[in-house]
Amino acid sequence: MLQLGIIGLPLSGKTTVFNAISGSHAAVGVYATGKAANISVVKVPDRRLERLAEIFNPKKISHAEIEYIDIAGLTHDGTDKKKEAAYVHSIRQTDALLQVVRCFENPNVAHPAGSIDPKRDIADVDSELILQDLILIEGRLEKIARAMKVGKKEEEPQLHLLEKCRKTLDGGAPLRVLDFTESETKQLSGYRFLTAKPMLYILNLDERQCADSVRWESEFSNLSGTPKTALSHICALLQMEIASFSESERDEFMKELGLEELASSAIVRKSFELLGLIAFLTGGPVEVHSWPIHKDQTAHQAAGEVHSDIQRGFIRAEVVAYSDLDRLGSWAKARDEAKLHVHGKDYVVQDGDVILFRFNV
Repeated sequence: MLQLGIIGLPLSGKTTVFNAISGSHAAVGVYATGKAANISVVKVPDRRLERLAEIFNPKKISHAEIEYIDIAGLTHDGTDKKKEAAYVHSIRQTDALLQVVRCFENPNVAHPAGSIDPKRDIADVDSELILQDLILIEGRLEKIARAMKVGKKEEEPQLHLLEKCRKTLDGGAPLRVLDFTESETKQLSGYRFLTAKPMLYILNLDERQCADSVRWESEFSNLSGTPKTALSHICALLQMEIASFSESERDEFMKELGLEELASSAIVRKSFELLGLIAFLTGGPVEVHSWPIHKDQTAHQAAGEVHSDIQRGFIRAEVVAYSDLDRLGSWAKARDEAKLHVHGKDYVVQDGDVILFRFNV
């Protein structure tokens, strides 16, 4: 399962964001000095499953899922190297990052730096991630240089690639701005560079600021202008309270406010998109299911997400676009209207494809 790490400066509200997204009840405030991470698996909202449930009348509905990890906050003052190493290691294990940026004022929760300055905080966190990647690269370059002195010329391509990375980081830019080839990506995968990970910046606003959220996001629009980077906002305190409501209370609250989607749900959906994922769907009397896969994956690869036996014995994929199935209301009508298409292993799956795999093992 893909993991998204929630990071940010102490008292930025990242654990509150975690609670809002996951419906958890992790301690907030003093949690910034906690030792263990909070972890929760969250279902990705997908209204298409509700419609498929109407069509197939299944016993079970299964959403795609993402695991969120609320990584303990840390002030990098250099006094606790062991704790800092554990913090960096935790971030390296994630597939993408969600950086919570404090914009709200609260006299009862003093900012560690003494003032509210979101742009300064973003720069501080990003600089720390860049520094950690530079430390890793410098150490590796030293080892490669020693290896090449004793004749190991096969290290030369990696030497040039890491020097390219170092130049970008020295310029103050994250590695996700670089357009790596497939071969380069494979060479670098083992490093799990922090700044190469997709980043979703979350502006943590108060209720008053949320009323002017368009202005806030426009002020930070440059953050979403680089590759594998996105921007969103949330009033985490309010959303955490809403997450504690029963489902009926939540629905009534949203209806009163005229909301179609909670901010927390929008963040989960943006996280899914940030990871470069799409979802194909399966349906039947037993279950309707949303399956996350990376863009450009084939029908054969998608079959493996459902079950290895289906992939091994793959014969064909019968595909109906969700929009057609939604309109026609049944698999049989989709077939009659020639909206059911038969594809082989190399078909590139599209978001919203409803697929029936034919296989033999």
